[in-house]
Amino acid sequence: MKRERSRTVAGVLDLTRLLLGHFRRYRDARLQDVVTAALREGEAGRGWVISVLNGSIRVRQRLAYALRLEPRRWWTRLTFPARVATAGVPAASLSLLCPTRNRVGNLSEFLRSAHRTAAAPGRVEVLCYVDEDDPALPEYRELFAHAGRRFAGFARCVLHVGPPIGVAAAWNHLAERATGDFLMMANDDQLYVDHGWDVALDQRAAELTALHEDAVLCLYFDAAQYPDGGRDFPIVSRPWYETLGYFVPTIFQQWEVEQWVFDLAERSGRLFAVSGVFVEHRHYQDYKATFDQTYQRHRMTRDKSFADHALFLRTEPERVAETAKLAARVARGRPGPVGLTGPSGHRVRERYRALIDELHAAARHEAAAQCAELAVCQGLWASPLHRPVDYHADLPVVAGREADDLWFTAHLADRRRAIADELGAAFASPGGDDAHGGAAALVLYRDGAWTAAASAAPVTRAALDDIPEALLLPDAVVELWALPASSRSAPACGPSNAFLRVEFGAVVTAGVGIRIGDDTRSLPEGGCLVFDDGLERERWNRGEGTSVLLGFRVPRPDGSTPSRPVPRRAAQARR
Repeated sequence: MKRERSRTVAGVLDLTRLLLGHFRRYRDARLQDVVTAALREGEAGRGWVISVLNGSIRVRQRLAYALRLEPRRWWTRLTFPARVATAGVPAASLSLLCPTRNRVGNLSEFLRSAHRTAAAPGRVEVLCYVDEDDPALPEYRELFAHAGRRFAGFARCVLHVGPPIGVAAAWNHLAERATGDFLMMANDDQLYVDHGWDVALDQRAAELTALHEDAVLCLYFDAAQYPDGGRDFPIVSRPWYETLGYFVPTIFQQWEVEQWVFDLAERSGRLFAVSGVFVEHRHYQDYKATFDQTYQRHRMTRDKSFADHALFLRTEPERVAETAKLAARVARGRPGPVGLTGPSGHRVRERYRALIDELHAAARHEAAAQCAELAVCQGLWASPLHRPVDYHADLPVVAGREADDLWFTAHLADRRRAIADELGAAFASPGGDDAHGGAAALVLYRDGAWTAAASAAPVTRAALDDIPEALLLPDAVVELWALPASSRSAPACGPSNAFLRVEFGAVVTAGVGIRIGDDTRSLPEGGCLVFDDGLERERWNRGEGTSVLLGFRVPRPDGSTPSRPVPRRAAQARR
């Protein structure tokens, strides 16, 4: 009896704290822990606390809708003709991407709000994702069976049903199937309030595209509804999405997904607000939504929130790399003039390259990217991701060349097994890390001779001695990269774009990749990647085991596929 009384008293105290949360001044992170604890106890414990709290939140919702949201919607509808001039503004196609679970009523309200507040809903498509194990799946199917009639103005309103893959992966699933010029993050706890939100987006996009012809844009609606300059629900352009190849990252439990997108946009200088458009986010933390079964399913505790944020901080190198992709896309859209030529230009490029490489080696990737952008603005290079010291502006950038066009790739492939066995045994744990924990290259050939390190690889030496293009040229270098698990090389460019870079995958484990400029590629085991030596590249191993790569340079072929020269040993030729 005493124990039951204590539990009741504790429940009353918790309810009092939670009800005070209706006032912003009494909300803090600890309330989330109180809710989570009550949900875990269920009806046998303090579940009644959540029932009472949810009842008060429903009353709050109705009052907010009647006194704040609906009057605003009517006002923006009445004033729309005076506020917005649509003449001459191109209408973009828009894709609303909305994962949902067990919230049929919420989704119906979201669809209704977006439909009736869009000035031109005929260019808006809505794509929704529902888990195949959702208990409300029949109700969702019923909703979408009548969506064509209820929301006839939309271009299309489609339900996708699939395995429970998580919110972030569901957004990506929908983005792959979207057709819009802009991909808009949506959720079933949103309500579109302001009439003409689509036209406001058109106008802002037109302004920005006039300034940025590449149209790499990230936007968000902002009517000062978020404190301290916050933002929510990113809207990205088609060029942005195509450059990155995904809508949102899937490595987080949930909280940092949007922050990742906004962080890339801020780093790229491409984050813009669509001012004056209000979209209500009925979030439980703001006491605008009940703590329902979907919330109970996710149960985002503070521990999970902290874990997400810690992971976000650890992934800065990945975000810098993604920003570099966007920068390269922007640079392709506006190639910069190369103003410095001759010896003076060579010296300045040499110093810039040394500074950028040093910043990358010190893991100051954002500073390195800014430095590269500055060099482009000063006329040293046309792209921040193509920075050879010996720069030939008249040569086209070779982002990738068919490896089969070069005779020696088959020569290496024929010897792959022997090379892999030798290098795997000799260099599986070379200790070739830089001061900041990144993978570093081991030089096997330099200044016209094999180094002492190459003595452990006679088979590899013999194979490369048979490739004159790799060894007989001035400044020829052969590098070996041993990439242990969870390692990454610092981004770097080669010395001259008059050469092609060859990367040979001697030992390739799962999780190994390489970024070449703004293109991320996998390495073929026993095969070669061939690309412009002036392009920035970085290698990584996110899997288990150690991968071993060989890298060297060859001249650009003068014509089509070159014929195979007679094999001879470079060492003999030097004699």
